[in-house]
Amino acid sequence: LAYMDLDRFKTVNDLFGHTAGDEVLRQLCNRITKSMGSEHLLGRIGGDEFLVLLRGMALTEASSKCRELVELIDGSPFRVQELAFRIGVSFGAVEVTPGIEVVDLIAAADRACREAKRIATSGHVVAYGADAPAFQEHDEERVLVSRLTPERAPEFLAIAMQPIMSLHDPQGSLDFEVLLRARAPDGSAMPAGRVISVAEAHGRVGVIDRWVLGTVLEWLDTHLAQLTGTRFVTVNFSGASINDEQFMADAYAMLRAHPRAAARLCAEITEGVALRDFTQTRRVLERLREFDVKLALDDFGAGYTSFMYLSDLQADVIKIDGAIVESAARHPSRLSIVQAISDLSRNLGMRSIAEWVEDAATLRAMAEVGIDYIQGYAIARPMVPREILLGPHAAHWVADGTIRTALADIQANRVVVDDGAIYSTGKSLH
Repeated sequence: LAYMDLDRFKTVNDLFGHTAGDEVLRQLCNRITKSMGSEHLLGRIGGDEFLVLLRGMALTEASSKCRELVELIDGSPFRVQELAFRIGVSFGAVEVTPGIEVVDLIAAADRACREAKRIATSGHVVAYGADAPAFQEHDEERVLVSRLTPERAPEFLAIAMQPIMSLHDPQGSLDFEVLLRARAPDGSAMPAGRVISVAEAHGRVGVIDRWVLGTVLEWLDTHLAQLTGTRFVTVNFSGASINDEQFMADAYAMLRAHPRAAARLCAEITEGVALRDFTQTRRVLERLREFDVKLALDDFGAGYTSFMYLSDLQADVIKIDGAIVESAARHPSRLSIVQAISDLSRNLGMRSIAEWVEDAATLRAMAEVGIDYIQGYAIARPMVPREILLGPHAAHWVADGTIRTALADIQANRVVVDDGAIYSTGKSLH
């Protein structure tokens, strides 16, 4: 069974209309069926997605046939009146064996096709045998999805916390980000990113976000007396959740029930999510502000950046993508980007946080360009909630001597502005 996904077909529909797109599909299907012969089957399952059942073929033979189809489709353009379109294609082929459910076969073929698209822009084939890890991974995903139900708390999830340190006053506050942790049924650690991606793919990420928000609010309420130095705690909100009216209604109810804890929260939304539905993001932000919740734009600069919307969104924090930060000390061009974001955030009255700060050179670079806060292994690794209560401030966990020296140098040479006070917009984050 082969899963076939067209490349660049959406461009035909978007630029030339669905009439042109339909004609391209007709020609494509005719071209494939003539090449395959009557013993095989071709079926369309989506806008530009197809299934091909290659009967009586071993996997190696089927892979070769898929490559023939790639060359057939990519080799000459599809002509619609005076227009000519070139369409690429990717295939994911899986071996059909007795006892495998059709839904599992399709899921595995889809996974193989996505891998083919990932390793090249078009024209690739990835094949999975019956013993391929993809089938086991699919079974694991089904088990994981079954454990993410609204009816019960996801007992395999936990939260961790990573300190966020102010470069203006490293010993002045204990702020941190809440991170997700997960365990497999056998008790081993499971990558949280995989849990989130599976939950997003199956519409269950709201279960995670709801549990995290409720857990954090209750924990903060319980320990507020010990968190006198904590001014903000960042918590991630997924794009699916902020666009889910029921989830947001539940979130507002939880915030209403924990007003003191809510005032410490800073909701993290990725820049891509904010731009995808700007109107909804702004509407959610306005409601969150009623509970004194702040907003942080996460992964800023990761590829979606558009400065024009920032003044309208009125976020409180910009978190600069770690992929830019980690190499900034070695690449002046990237440091210039960080400098520009730092200056922009300051001029708009926002705070800046640099992620993935892992060594003294990067820390010094962030201080030089005026970053407000840093987060990363240079300060501390994520820790369980009870450990975060042991530190009076974020600098408490800095153990590396070179980092301590860098912090001391930064404090000795820090820039003092605004009538003798460290730069402040008057916002409650600082």
